[in-house]
Amino acid sequence: MDPKHHTAETPETTSEDQDGETSPPDPAAELEEIKDKWMRALAEVENARKRANAARLDGREHGLAVAVEALVPAFDAVTVAIETARKSPEADTPALASYVEGLCNIKTAFEAGLKVLGVTTITPEGTAFDPERHEALQAQETDKVEPGHVLALHRPGLALGKRLIRPAHVTVSAAPGKASGD
Repeated sequence: MDPKHHTAETPETTSEDQDGETSPPDPAAELEEIKDKWMRALAEVENARKRANAARLDGREHGLAVAVEALVPAFDAVTVAIETARKSPEADTPALASYVEGLCNIKTAFEAGLKVLGVTTITPEGTAFDPERHEALQAQETDKVEPGHVLALHRPGLALGKRLIRPAHVTVSAAPGKASGD
């Protein structure tokens, strides 16, 4: 027999009746099977596309977070320089006023750039302490604020979407007599 013209019969393509004779395959069943395989393949492709898109977005967010982490110390230094210059005894001199104005322009440019990137500032004063977004530097006894709330902000935190870049440094309120372990 010529191998080019030989077709093997498989249980999927033919069926045997009770007399041992083969009958042609059921076209409706074959069509249904092909349709099922096609639908599964489409679903797999769609799921792969969604996973790839999610990985791309996560990679972008991670890259932005790394870049922001690298630049934030410069932003912090500018902020401290402005505060220090404003507290200086020479704060009213034209030279220092010009210096502070320049630093304020730099800080404004930083803030605008962070906003464009989608970075949000975490300034939790007066809110409940959240250990996932805040870092308590100290606790302070007070009866003016409910215990466990942020009393003072020492350094704002930064977030990019749900990703925390750095926590806010805060002072947390404690009930009088509780901070010392009473």
